[in-house]
Amino acid sequence: MSGTPVMGRTLAVALTGMHGHLVEVEADIGQTLPGFVLLGLPDQSLQESRDRIKAAARNSGLPLTRRHLTVNLVPAALHKRGPGFDLSVP
Repeated sequence: MSGTPVMGRTLAVALTGMHGHLVEVEADIGQTLPGFVLLGLPDQSLQESRDRIKAAARNSGLPLTRRHLTVNLVPAALHKRGPGFDLSVP
C-alpha cells in the first residue's frame, strides 16, 4: 500500500521449504463499502482466514470494523500459504 497511510503494521514468517522469509502485514481501514481484501499472493487457505478472523472476533466479543479492511502482505512476489498468518491479520 505504498503511498497510502497504513493503520497497522506487523511481521509474520512465510516458509518456503526450510527457509523462513519475513512478511510485512499492513492493514488499512478505508471509507468505502464494507469489505475485507487480502493482497500479496495469498493461497486459498489464507483467503479463508477472513472467515476464521471474523469468527474469532465475534466469539471473543471484539467487534471487527464495518468499514473496508485491506490487508497487504509484502513482498507481493512471495507465495503465502496456510493459516499461520491469521494472528498477524487484524
